[in-house]
Amino acid sequence: MSDVQEKEAAPQEEAPKKKSHVVLTVTAFIVVIAAALVGGYYLSQELVPEPKVGIISLNTQVTGALAEAMAREINYARNADDIKGVVMVINSPGGSASAGHDIYYQVRKLRENKPVVASMDTLAASAAYQIGVAANEIYAKPASIIGNIGVIMGQPQPETLSERFLTTGPFKSTGGSATSYLQKLDMLHADFRDSVIAERSQAPNPLTLEPDQVATGEIWIGIEAMEYGIIDELGSVLDAIDRTAELAGLENYEVVDVREAYLASLEDAELTAALDLYEEVKNQPEFNMGTDTTKWPAFYQIYVPLE
Repeated sequence: MSDVQEKEAAPQEEAPKKKSHVVLTVTAFIVVIAAALVGGYYLSQELVPEPKVGIISLNTQVTGALAEAMAREINYARNADDIKGVVMVINSPGGSASAGHDIYYQVRKLRENKPVVASMDTLAASAAYQIGVAANEIYAKPASIIGNIGVIMGQPQPETLSERFLTTGPFKSTGGSATSYLQKLDMLHADFRDSVIAERSQAPNPLTLEPDQVATGEIWIGIEAMEYGIIDELGSVLDAIDRTAELAGLENYEVVDVREAYLASLEDAELTAALDLYEEVKNQPEFNMGTDTTKWPAFYQIYVPLE
């Protein structure tokens, strides 16, 4: 073979090398793309967390301290982008009328942004029931104790004034006559009744009771409450969670305790203050109609069977 022929044949020997370079390049490109996809998946999990259904628990008497704690949790749930709906788990006899109104309005505000389903546990009476009617829907167990819609007033007993104190007006030390207190009691009673009628008339299982049957103070078990339109469905807290997810349009989701998530978001002084508040709620004394006295007019929406 001549030198010319050898030179012409040389390029044919380099072809396999070029082919192997192409294969390596394509393989490297695939590896890079795969790594980017995997990395992007995990990064997306960090940047866009899985949607959640939040649980807020009300399992003590309704007081001012509880209202403050509930306000923090409800506000956290309302502003958390990953919490798409909330289940209010209620197990309470009620308590302070004022604190109950506070939580009721908070739940209504939350309902404007995200679906809320109330799940009545063993007891959801008086102010605790009023808080529940602020939700989009109410679930309860067949034997749950529900209702007791009404108001109790603690009227102050004026102490004998010493010579050190003088008052102006006949009601300065009492705040009003017995008749005026009864009028105030009737106004709060009517407001409680009307709020229940307004909320339950628009519910999926509408109220069937007549207005004068709503606020007699009667308690109902879950089966009766379902029949009268006091609740929407019989079921457990798991059913309430499923319904909340359905209302929020979720198929895949996590369930999160809102209190735990709220506390985890705090640092240092804020966390200490929040823990002190929850300790106050935990240690608050139980209201006792037989022994509790008051120095000023006090209105309660609470179920406390008299001994």
